[in-house]
Amino acid sequence: MSKIIFVLRHAQSAGKQSGQRDYDRLLTPQGEEEARSCGKKFSEQNNFPDLILCSAAARTRQTLGLFNETHSIPSEKIQFREDLYDALMTHLLEIIGELPDDINNVMIVGHNPGISLFASELAVTFFDLNTCQLVAFEFKADSWKKLNGPGKQILNIRQPKM
Repeated sequence: MSKIIFVLRHAQSAGKQSGQRDYDRLLTPQGEEEARSCGKKFSEQNNFPDLILCSAAARTRQTLGLFNETHSIPSEKIQFREDLYDALMTHLLEIIGELPDDINNVMIVGHNPGISLFASELAVTFFDLNTCQLVAFEFKADSWKKLNGPGKQILNIRQPKM
C-alpha cells in the first residue's frame, strides 16, 4: 500500500493593493493561465487526489478553481482551510499525520515559504517551488502516521516562464 502527497503552490498573484489584505490578493492573467495549464497537464496523470486541502486565501481558491476546470473534482473532496494560509511546514506535517487512513492520495494547495519547505521535507532535498508548480511524493505506508522519508518523487509539473 502507498500514500501519495501532491503539493501545489498557488499561481502567480498580483501585488498587494493599497488597503488590501494579503489574504485577498487575486491571480494575475498569467497566473490564471498557469493554473489552467497545470490542471490540463495534471489531467494526463492517472492518480487523482481523494482529498484536496486548500488554503482559504483568495489566490489559492482561485488557483484551485482554474486548475480543477479540467477534472471537476467534486466539492465534497475539497476543504478550504484558514489554517493553511501561511502555514508552517511543521503544521502541514501535523495535518497530514491526522488524515484518516482510507484516504490514499491528498493534495495540499498553499503558499511560500511553507509549501516549499513542506515539499523539501517530504523529499529530503531542497525545493523552491515556482508559482503553480505541482510535485508529488509517494510513500510506502498504510498509514499517514507511519510516513517516513524521503518520499519517491513521482510528478513534477513546472510552468514555463512566460
